[in-house]
Amino acid sequence: MSMDPDSYTNSFGKRVRILFSPVRFSLFIAAVLFSIAANAVYIRNGGGPEWLGLASVIPLWSCLVWQGVTDAKFRRQDRENARRASH
Repeated sequence: MSMDPDSYTNSFGKRVRILFSPVRFSLFIAAVLFSIAANAVYIRNGGGPEWLGLASVIPLWSCLVWQGVTDAKFRRQDRENARRASH
């Protein structure tokens, strides 16, 4: 099985371009800013409303899950391509 240097798994640059694309990076920054604003309101109101504490981390977790799913998809695609190339 030959290792393709331009595959997603073997190329750090390709992973960075995919996982930190402008859209993903912008949404991550927006999630961080939302989290900061929501926590400021939450703390300023003495811990209320209670749901705001939880709501402030949901966008951050969503970005993390999206990154994980995308990474798994591209790694699986690389494995399938390598398997096809070896047969």
